[in-house]
Amino acid sequence: MAQKLNIDRIWWRNVPEGEFYNVERHPNVTTGGQGSLYFEIPKSLVPDTLDFLGLNGTGSLPYTIEAGVIGRAGESGPIEFQTKASSRMRIVRQNRQMAGSQRHPAWIAARGFPTAPDDVRNKEEAIPFFPDGGLRLYIARSVEGSYYAGFTKGRRPASMSRNDPAWDLYTQGRVVGGVIDAG
Repeated sequence: MAQKLNIDRIWWRNVPEGEFYNVERHPNVTTGGQGSLYFEIPKSLVPDTLDFLGLNGTGSLPYTIEAGVIGRAGESGPIEFQTKASSRMRIVRQNRQMAGSQRHPAWIAARGFPTAPDDVRNKEEAIPFFPDGGLRLYIARSVEGSYYAGFTKGRRPASMSRNDPAWDLYTQGRVVGGVIDAG
C-alpha cells in the first residue's frame, strides 16, 4: 500500500517546448556554447521559489534539496538550485545526455517523462515528442518538511475534482508556474 503524503505546498513550473529540447538534446549540438542544460526559474517565480525553499534570498544559493519520487517509496535524488543572470534561478544539470547529469529520478523516461531522440538537432525536431497539453515539473513539500518530485503532462484529466490541489497545475494560458498551498 502506498504511503499517503501530508502535502503542505507544491512548487511547479511549466516546461516550455524550447527548454524541453535543451534538456533532451546532446549537449554538443549547438555551436558556440552548450546552451541551457537546466530548467530555468524565471524572475517572476524567484520570490515564491525562495519562500517555498525557506530561503531568505538568492545569497543562500546554491541550495540542494533531497527529494523523494512521488509514488516510489525509498527512491530519491538531489535537486540543486542556483542563481542565474538577470535575477533568475535554475535547477542545474538537467540535460539527460550530458556527463554529470543530475536529472531527478522522478523526471526520467522510466517514469513516463517525455523523451526526444538522442540525436534531436533543434526545437522543431523535439516538438513532436512534447506532450499535447504541456509538461509541468513539480516539487511537493510535506507538512513535516520533506520534499517529493513529480511531473504532469498533457491536459487536465476530466475526472479531476476542482478541490484537488493538482487542479492548478493544469493552468490555461501562459502561466510559468507558481506555488500551490495544498494544506
